[in-house]
Amino acid sequence: MALVERPIRGSLRRFARAIDVESALQETFLRMWVARQDRAREFAGENASLRFTLRVARNVALEEVRRARLEHLVALDDLEAKSEPSIDPTTPSDPGLLRAIKDCVLRLQGKPRYALFARLMSGYEVPDRDLAATLGMAVNTFLQNIVRARKAVAVCLEGKGL
Repeated sequence: MALVERPIRGSLRRFARAIDVESALQETFLRMWVARQDRAREFAGENASLRFTLRVARNVALEEVRRARLEHLVALDDLEAKSEPSIDPTTPSDPGLLRAIKDCVLRLQGKPRYALFARLMSGYEVPDRDLAATLGMAVNTFLQNIVRARKAVAVCLEGKGL
């Protein structure tokens, strides 16, 4: 699953405006695990697991979009035409969503802002303990500020209808 997480996340980005991508990712992993338990099912061929998982992720995302009746946020006609999901690095992400996220992150204030910016700038390469020390915070305080920042960004995005 570690090998397919990034490609799955990339394939789900077109759904980010309409669904909780993290939830869809977890549901995809669960379905992948169930499929691997079936001894009769065989994954053969080049990147068979990845192709299977991308198809499952796409179906999970489509189910969520339809269940929530948010078809207006995703161009379903474009998605239906593709028989085999793939990750095309030239496919642009949703510029409106990206702009809204940046705006919400820039509106953060105080220590949550510093904590989130430190985390974003480190790209998860620097341990939380080191980031916290750099900001003069205890590790627990640093993590609490990350949570506060994420909640504030979520509230801001909800206020924008996302």
